[in-house]
Amino acid sequence: MKTTIITKGMHCNGCETRMVNALNNLEDIQKAKADAKSGKVVINHKQAETVAEAKALITEIGFEVLE
Repeated sequence: MKTTIITKGMHCNGCETRMVNALNNLEDIQKAKADAKSGKVVINHKQAETVAEAKALITEIGFEVLE
């Protein structure tokens, strides 16, 4: 499955790296990609429940989830 999450708060490549590294630590995420300019985070995962986990993690590391 591929899911796009819209976020707020990423400003630079460092933010993208922080986001990707955190998401890649979730067991079900096979690949994560973040784009600071658009605020989009794309995750490849196997289970639908992973989206809620990813959103919670994004909030936990200091970014806002818009959708």
